[in-house]
Amino acid sequence: MVGTAVGSVRRRALVVGSGMAGCAAAWWLDREGWEVVLVDKKVEPFPSSYLIQLDAEAIRVLRLMGGQQILDEATYAAPETSLRWGTRKVREVRFDMGEGWRLARRSVLLSRLFEHVPAAVEVRMGMELEALEHRSEDVQARFADGSSGSFDIVVGADGLHSTVRRLTLASEEQSVYRNGLSHVWINADVPLPDGRAVIAAREGMLMLIYPFLDTDQTSICAAVPVPGAARPDMGMLKDRVCDAVERLGPEMRAVAVAARKSEDTKLTRFSQTRLPRWYTRRVVLLGDAAHCIDPLSGMGAHASLPGAKALAEALRDTDDVTAAFARFEAEMRPFARTAQTITARAVEFSTGTQGRSRAASVAGMAGDLLATVPATLTRSAVRRRARAIAGARP
Repeated sequence: MVGTAVGSVRRRALVVGSGMAGCAAAWWLDREGWEVVLVDKKVEPFPSSYLIQLDAEAIRVLRLMGGQQILDEATYAAPETSLRWGTRKVREVRFDMGEGWRLARRSVLLSRLFEHVPAAVEVRMGMELEALEHRSEDVQARFADGSSGSFDIVVGADGLHSTVRRLTLASEEQSVYRNGLSHVWINADVPLPDGRAVIAAREGMLMLIYPFLDTDQTSICAAVPVPGAARPDMGMLKDRVCDAVERLGPEMRAVAVAARKSEDTKLTRFSQTRLPRWYTRRVVLLGDAAHCIDPLSGMGAHASLPGAKALAEALRDTDDVTAAFARFEAEMRPFARTAQTITARAVEFSTGTQGRSRAASVAGMAGDLLATVPATLTRSAVRRRARAIAGARP
């Protein structure tokens, strides 16, 4: 089969990063006959206990990977959601996400995906990549412990702060978009009333409040504007978020009280990876390393799981890895670009950042939504061409 071997030698892939994109890439490449080495600079890479969301497409791909048990044991159906807004009076509308969306505790889901990596994949934890050297027929990778190896391709699935991206395509300063918003994450030791999620755009911030249905806890993530020259004060930001949560309604006061007492907090920045190209020669980026959308989008799993499958299938159909990378990017970029622009506009609209009028933001979001139509058609066309090529092959 094209893509599994050149002559009698299996092609060798280095996957950097053992998160969702990296584990999925290792699984799909192994399935396509590649010899896979999976490395991560961290020994224990999944400490976060915050929530992650899977949409219908991510769920479909995970099932194709034989991950039904992971879905049954590590995820749960997305709850009914209350959308709240208003300057003085809190307005509300409720909606059901439907069966096509599931939630999971990030650390649990990623640990289960890591365990699902095929036994044939060589896994090296605590291995930090230091350098990549392009040669005529392969890529030489050198690690911090002094070891090295040659690979036919390198997949950079090492997240927002990607080492692979820095070594081959662009620095973080050149490739990561930030808009002055900080994310305040708080896990509160109290159940969310009625188990109903709350999304609120009020008081100059966007709040996503979700229940941990596996425990009596509540996850709070709030996007808060922070002046560029200011150093974020976590205590001040936490108080501001808790005050806003309390004013969402009487039933939210217990959540706010528990959030004030919580020590399970962190502070991150709104970030999106924006690159003109995701690959160079024998190196390709995947997931957040290529096109981080931002956690507020809820689309990270969609970008990682289907993206890994698309990459492996593109490599299956040709021995020209650069052409395969180009095809992979052509299939995935329309979704990533649209998801990024919609997310950034929605967050900036809700928080009043970037100096845009709300009318301009709404008009921009409408244009982005219309752009999803040709984006979807582009992905469908790429898939049809791939099926035609596969059908025509003797």
